[in-house]
Amino acid sequence: MQACWTHFTRSIDRFCNSLLWHRRKASSEALFYLKSVPIRVIRGFNLRILALLARVPSSSVRRILRDMALDRIDHPAGLKYCGWSMKVIVALPLILPWSFLFCAQADPSSYVDSDGFQVHRLPSPYQASDTTLRVLLPDHFDSDGRYRALYVLPVHEDGVRRHGDGLLEVKKYGYHNEHQLICVAPEFTSKPWFADHDLKPDKQDESHLLKTVIPFVEDHYPVLPEPESRLLIGFSKSGWGALSLLLRHPHLFDKAVGWDIGIRVDMGPFEGWDRDLAIERDFGSLENFEKYRLSNLIRNRGRLLGDKPRLFYFNRAGQSRGPGGAEIHRLMVDLNIPHRYLYEPFRPHRWDSGWLPEAVWFLVAEALP
Repeated sequence: MQACWTHFTRSIDRFCNSLLWHRRKASSEALFYLKSVPIRVIRGFNLRILALLARVPSSSVRRILRDMALDRIDHPAGLKYCGWSMKVIVALPLILPWSFLFCAQADPSSYVDSDGFQVHRLPSPYQASDTTLRVLLPDHFDSDGRYRALYVLPVHEDGVRRHGDGLLEVKKYGYHNEHQLICVAPEFTSKPWFADHDLKPDKQDESHLLKTVIPFVEDHYPVLPEPESRLLIGFSKSGWGALSLLLRHPHLFDKAVGWDIGIRVDMGPFEGWDRDLAIERDFGSLENFEKYRLSNLIRNRGRLLGDKPRLFYFNRAGQSRGPGGAEIHRLMVDLNIPHRYLYEPFRPHRWDSGWLPEAVWFLVAEALP
């Protein structure tokens, strides 16, 4: 019983700390949930009951609620208007959902690694096991500031960096400081194509990013929760992912860059490998693949990107991906879809081969002074 009580009071304490965090970052979600509780209900329970449950001074609880913009809350004098049991009944429905919600979110396994990245281990119902999330903050990070997030999408599964480290490359150029970006490198338990596999429930890569990673980042860091603050960059498979995510969710992201992307599965050439096997492995059924196929997304959803170029297809010379990228460019031209396209000489298929400056410039161009 004592263990349960200790767990409960710690949950309440995390709840209160989380409220203060959400107030600092002006979380619309937190305000929505608290404002959804009628003021008359809040007036109806004695704040000393809430203080007792949380084992904090009632003045602290009152301050938390006031700071959350629930002003003019009266503190009833005494208990004559409502018995203790009724006050507890009224208080618990407000506290319990929040306490256990924030208990789950406020204490992830986290540390700072040797590269200076904030590292979190995230449980996710969309992956086979917990995954790593690395975050690069500006050197003069301000917890009360408001930042855009650059999502540096991985080419390989969790911990594998055979083609370089995108987040380390961003740090090398200093873009987190120059453009005041919170740079985020999510990970996945298998090689991601940023699609929800329709035959493997533990390979829901799109959902992992949209429903686990981004909410975690915007709950725990002062990132503006709006499309203009979400930028995507990747190459090879993750370049495919960056462009497909933007095309599938133009209301969630601002811009995306894909360099030397894995377009072969879409536009060919198909000789020399088992395309059907690759589709089954990475997407599931052919029908599901067609939902993520870039050429289909450009035809069906490209117009949703609007009148400004929000997509940068950064192509390079080479027999396996160069011709397919040129076909995608011609398709966007034919459909009158604003975009940026660059075809450059061959360079190694890696994060650190020198293409990043041009890509980041496109993402931040409108924000430059």
